[in-house]
Amino acid sequence: MRFAEVVGHEHVLEGLWRSARAQRLAHALCFTGPEGVGKFLSAERLTAGLLCARGIGPPCGTCGPCKRAKIDSHPDVFVIDPTIEGLESISIGHVTPRADGPKVTIGQFLSLRPMENGWRIVLVRESDRLVEEAQNALLKTLEEPGESTLLVLETSRPDRLLATIHSRCVRVPFGTLDAGLVERVLAQSSVEPAQRQMLARFAAGAPGIAVTLEERGALAMIEIVERALSVGPDPFARTREWSEIEAVFPGKTPAAQTRVKARTFLDLLCFVLRDAVRARAGIDVSELAFGATAARIAHLPEALLVHVLEGVLAARQDVDMNLAPDAAVERALLALDPLTRRTVSVT
Repeated sequence: MRFAEVVGHEHVLEGLWRSARAQRLAHALCFTGPEGVGKFLSAERLTAGLLCARGIGPPCGTCGPCKRAKIDSHPDVFVIDPTIEGLESISIGHVTPRADGPKVTIGQFLSLRPMENGWRIVLVRESDRLVEEAQNALLKTLEEPGESTLLVLETSRPDRLLATIHSRCVRVPFGTLDAGLVERVLAQSSVEPAQRQMLARFAAGAPGIAVTLEERGALAMIEIVERALSVGPDPFARTREWSEIEAVFPGKTPAAQTRVKARTFLDLLCFVLRDAVRARAGIDVSELAFGATAARIAHLPEALLVHVLEGVLAARQDVDMNLAPDAAVERALLALDPLTRRTVSVT
């Protein structure tokens, strides 16, 4: 379990700890909000604060329970994190025993007696990945959780959870942070000061996204996009530059990692084109996350911008269909040809 400082959501956590001290904390919570704003990190810190030997509240970080929580070894905490386990979906085997499922399920974990201070806590990251069968199996646990039990379901896509799940959870909303707070989070990582402001703009109030973008070479990718939009159509050279970027991409195999790399680049390209359309419609480029890059093409006809964006989106969909990611990147860069021809002719 990570044990980093939570920025911007301290008031949410204090309210939950206050409810726990008054023995009024709901047994099932659904942390909702945009991706990357710190929902799961807050769930982890809430957990540590409930288990801390000094009492319910901000965790001290030095007692035995806090140290065990920090290294994911606390016996009364059960975490399902598909981002670490490399899971596209969370199967019913994670909720109730199945022959081909994990050795320990949510149900089995909660059936055991607490080993330390009385809490039994389950955290499910990106709970929207629970398949419908797993969600239905979870209903009984949500209805009869047992004493001092807490389940926290974290999601950026609450619409993918069944209405029956929502009806049994207390919704805890999380919002985006202002750029200054995002830069404060980035200051805790290895991000260079000169890059923090740009990444904060790209992340649009989600520090987790800012950190992920930095790890995945987003700044180098944006430079490639800028060259593609300013020096004329040369998709093969830009594809080669993209392939040479070295960064951290999750995935169990090199092929999976390359797909993530392609998704990252194509998403950034889509964001630039989207902001160009918005700027063409009259929005000040200073208010847009990718406004500085989008300004290079915002003067072009809206119909042309939309047409190119559709071509890039089609390439992005090809990656999700497991088609060759490098070829998809090349097709997306080829789709920029009408833009770059118009831009270079103007300059």
